[in-house]
Amino acid sequence: MLTNPLPQLIPGRVKRARDRVQAMIWSSRQPLPVLGGAVHAQPLPVAKAEREKMQAVTLGETFGAPGNSWAGRWFKVEIPAAAARERGRRHLAWNCGGEATVWIAGEPWCGLDAAHGTCPLPDRACTLWIDHGLYATAIWHPEAKPPGPLGARFEGCDLLIRDEAAWTAYHDLEVLHDLAVFQLKEQGTAIPTQGFGYCAPHERLSPLTRTLLRHLDLCCDALDTGGLPALAKAAATAYQTLKAESWQPQAALVGHAHIDLVWMWPEAVGEAKGVHTFATMLRLMDRYPEFRFSQSQPALYRAIEQRAPGQAKAIAKRIADGRWEVMGAFEVEPDNNLPCGEALARSLALGQAKTAELTGSISPVCWIPDVFGYSALLPQMLSLAGVTSFFTTKMTWSAVNKFPYSSFVWKGADGSEVLTHLCPTGYNGNVQIDELVLASRDHRQADVHPEILLPIGYGDGGGGVTATMCERARRVADLAGTPTAVWTNSEAFFSRMEKTRDHLPVYQGELYLEYHRGTYTTQGGFKAAHRAAERGLQTLEAVQVATGGGPIEDAPWRRLAFAQFHDAIPGSSIALVYEQMTPELEGIAATAHGAAARILAGSKSGWSVFNPLPVARHALVEIPCPEGTVLANAQGEALSSQRVGKGAAGRTLVPVHLQPLAATRVMAQEQPRPALPGPKLLGATSRMIDNGLLRASFTADGHLAGLRVDGADLLLAGNSGLCLYEDHPAFFDAWDIDHHVSRLGHEVAKRIPLQLREAGPLRARLRGESTIGERSHAVIEWIVEANSRWLMAELTIDWREDHRLLKFHVPTGYRGRWARFGAPFGSIQRPQQPGNQQDEAMWEVPGNRWAAVTDEQGEGLALVTEAKYGFSCRDGNLGLSLLRAPTDPDPQADRGLHRIRFALGKHQRHSVGQVLSTAAMADALYTPPVLAAGGAELPAALQCSDLGSLVPSWALPLGEGAGFTLRFHETEGSRGTATVVLAQPARSVELVDFLDRPVSKITPADAARTRFALPYAPY
Repeated sequence: MLTNPLPQLIPGRVKRARDRVQAMIWSSRQPLPVLGGAVHAQPLPVAKAEREKMQAVTLGETFGAPGNSWAGRWFKVEIPAAAARERGRRHLAWNCGGEATVWIAGEPWCGLDAAHGTCPLPDRACTLWIDHGLYATAIWHPEAKPPGPLGARFEGCDLLIRDEAAWTAYHDLEVLHDLAVFQLKEQGTAIPTQGFGYCAPHERLSPLTRTLLRHLDLCCDALDTGGLPALAKAAATAYQTLKAESWQPQAALVGHAHIDLVWMWPEAVGEAKGVHTFATMLRLMDRYPEFRFSQSQPALYRAIEQRAPGQAKAIAKRIADGRWEVMGAFEVEPDNNLPCGEALARSLALGQAKTAELTGSISPVCWIPDVFGYSALLPQMLSLAGVTSFFTTKMTWSAVNKFPYSSFVWKGADGSEVLTHLCPTGYNGNVQIDELVLASRDHRQADVHPEILLPIGYGDGGGGVTATMCERARRVADLAGTPTAVWTNSEAFFSRMEKTRDHLPVYQGELYLEYHRGTYTTQGGFKAAHRAAERGLQTLEAVQVATGGGPIEDAPWRRLAFAQFHDAIPGSSIALVYEQMTPELEGIAATAHGAAARILAGSKSGWSVFNPLPVARHALVEIPCPEGTVLANAQGEALSSQRVGKGAAGRTLVPVHLQPLAATRVMAQEQPRPALPGPKLLGATSRMIDNGLLRASFTADGHLAGLRVDGADLLLAGNSGLCLYEDHPAFFDAWDIDHHVSRLGHEVAKRIPLQLREAGPLRARLRGESTIGERSHAVIEWIVEANSRWLMAELTIDWREDHRLLKFHVPTGYRGRWARFGAPFGSIQRPQQPGNQQDEAMWEVPGNRWAAVTDEQGEGLALVTEAKYGFSCRDGNLGLSLLRAPTDPDPQADRGLHRIRFALGKHQRHSVGQVLSTAAMADALYTPPVLAAGGAELPAALQCSDLGSLVPSWALPLGEGAGFTLRFHETEGSRGTATVVLAQPARSVELVDFLDRPVSKITPADAARTRFALPYAPY
């Protein structure tokens, strides 16, 4: 019978047809008996699981603790051989929640999780060993549910047979249906939300949409009259008719699984996610030859090699055939605002070395989609590690200002460039029609670069790409109305993007994320442990340089690099992560310092004091010695001293001038030569400390009221002190400090009366204490050393608040347009005056251990910290964030005892003579000399002069007799020429990159080959 068309009814018909076909996919279901072992709290290797005593598991059986417990349990399932009609079609369904990995013959076979409800099976008879994790962390998937109040619940294990015709037809219909629904919504045509009721007539539709609806109607006719074979033919005709137009943009699909190595789970579970996910990806490659997968983070590959060496070999084969891409450059996807520059450089060196080991070459792509802002120095660091391209997505999270570009050239302050792509969709794509189309519309450079890079796959516990995603990709590869999809890898994408480079916009500056500002402060104890480990490794490597030793082992550097992961050092992980990793970092620091002292120790009397920094400096050193002992230098000249320990076996404070990478001797002398003229304090009371260079004054209530350095008054706008803020972020507790917080602070204590605890002659110390907040207590000590231009503060805080932010504020009269903040290997200027929305969005910013508030000439006050990174600066008021108190994901984050150190002084843009720049003082103030019993005098390995704004920051041993690398960085946007004089003639001196590859030769300035001129440019 002939009917007139009613196209508005077609979407409902198609949805019903799709559901009918979906019900045909699994043609049979056979329950399988299952044996189970014991619940184990720690990872259990498969070899040990195979020796476990197993017992039958019953339907409905519960086991383990409620919620995510990070425990596991092994199960055993016997699979019979496949009948002829079943070959290639058998799948296993595992209905037990959690995240499971199927092992066959001692190797990971496939993953089972919220996104992967079944896994393919071999045709042969085999034994499955199922490693079941008692957790569900696929937060990106709507069906992920952690174990319930009774723990995990076993609800069946089935052998399924898949009808391949139904599987194919289902995806044919699903993609066309999704395209039709999207087109209708875009053109304002309502579809009943409940699936029935009034359907508005299609009065205004594009020809594409009308054609699409017509073919969908024909597909339904075919299904109703001829079943799946007829539907297959009708669908083929539809796809042939609806081919893509030549102008449609391309969606470059990168198979991916964003795996957080730690976050809402500990490291062991992060490693298990890698095994779980990679097994599934390898199985997909068996079925879909076009599928490509890319995975960053060399640290994860190292873990796979330990946990599943057979899987590592299987991955190596896919790398060799070009279907598996190892990229990312860094050892992990790191935060790049909080680690020091050298720590990031080592992460790059380690990551690139491992990538070269796996693939034969370093990665030209840096892959950091999820981190809380990107340093302005990053393009230069990447360039120095052989990286030419950069991928991210996180800038789309900015809450106030939308970043203007998606494909652009990112230029560093020094002029280095990396080709950059900012994906608009995030890092858990699933090849949905609306996702593809909307991403192409958000692509700002589609006119000159009509291609978007889309990471496809569920991250973390979602197990990566699914077979459904692969099926969708096949159907949108050449389909009208949506970007054409092609599987690719990131390197190939950027190679194509490079051809459009001359037409892309250029952006210079940091990629400041207008979100997650609390991560500069949260979990301060872990940040301090990380900084201590940095210092420890710096010290040990410096000792190796000074004594002619070789490089230290990579293991501690790998662990330090791991701690830089973007949910570790920012403070956004669960408590267990910090319980496990903080002692490890503290151990790295202690081990490194201990090893340095042992290398320097000897059989002589007295002590050796070693300077691990490549700059000369003065230091006060506490020497353990009996009361009444006279201490002298190597020439026998008495050193001025101050007793600071109690009892006969106390400590004596002595001033020591330290040459770069050198050791000087301090000895006990019975009859020393006449005492050297030494620095002395001019005076100290409970209200004032004066050493002739610096004068600090305090109110009767104990607040810092004045600070004069070299005749300049640095505090002109009120008293400095602690302020407490209510801190209740709207969304992400551990991550955020919201805008309104900055206007809700109040002074912590009206009175913190100070007492004079040390009165010189070498050091004065004032001490005060007070309750803060409702349950916390603070002790603050103000310290001034003779001959120092820095007022040092030491706070011991027993922090017991909830949802509070503690800051220290320094109001000054320096109200220039900009404030300057330390950054890894440099610094950056940010606005400190009220301005536009972009300026206002920077109410809390990262500073790598120092900041300076200045006038327009660059004169002002600097604040240097030992291990604090969150700052604010508005209209001359410089604030340092000390502690937070979030409750999610760690209910006790930051609670407990803290020792916090920072210093105030005059901002020194350049090093002049013995006065170091502020940037250099960030190391010099808080990198203690090494005290070694009986050690020898070691001459300076080098001398640097005319440094200006250039900072020599790190010495790296290359090997016995092979020399060393010295890292310099410029910090103020200046240029000049420094002089480096080596203690020993050099066969050659050359500039190198982070991978120790030569960049250029440096010509000696004298015949002895010891003096070299080192030109430097801004940043």
